Amino acid sequence: MSSQLMLAFLLFSTSIAITPGAGNIALLGLSSRYGFTATLPFISGNAFGIIIVLGGSSVGLVGLFTLYPELYTILKYAGAAYLLFMAWSIANMQIEESSTDNRSGFLSGVLVQVLNPKGWIASLTVFSQFITPNADYMIQVVTIIAGMLITGIPCMLVWAYCGTMLKKLLQSPKQMMVVNRCLGGSLALVVAFMLYQPA
Repeated sequence: MSSQLMLAFLLFSTSIAITPGAGNIALLGLSSRYGFTATLPFISGNAFGIIIVLGGSSVGLVGLFTLYPELYTILKYAGAAYLLFMAWSIANMQIEESSTDNRSGFLSGVLVQVLNPKGWIASLTVFSQFITPNADYMIQVVTIIAGMLITGIPCMLVWAYCGTMLKKLLQSPKQMMVVNRCLGGSLALVVAFMLYQPA
């Protein structure tokens, strides 16, 4: 990958990673409830989900969505259902502290990535725009996955930090409840937007 193409890729991956989407809104809600450290498993799962999606795309799984559109539809609705469950969970988080009620786990992070059909389509864009035919394919795939992780993890950490700061600004359980409802509603709106978009 040329230095110009690498710079374009890093700008692209940073812009995708920092903008509000299902994963970042969920992360904001989780960190505002549980704190920064408790969201690290979710962030790790999210990063692992990125590896799964990009790795799967690199071996042609996105082609299956073209060949069998019903697979895309199933993924779209399964992902929407899971994200709506997360939105409901965030909106209805209990205000009282509880060490046993922690929904910010590794598996949740993985599922947010893997069940997001737009992530699979975006990965197709990454490979179609940033892979060059005259270079080693596997080296380029590893470079792209590493670049997405190098830009994505710090952006997720920023979102987690913002959620933690939000928690410190809130002075009462009622304020926290309003914020939880807003974050859950925002995630539900992201899901509605995803469902509204054509395949």
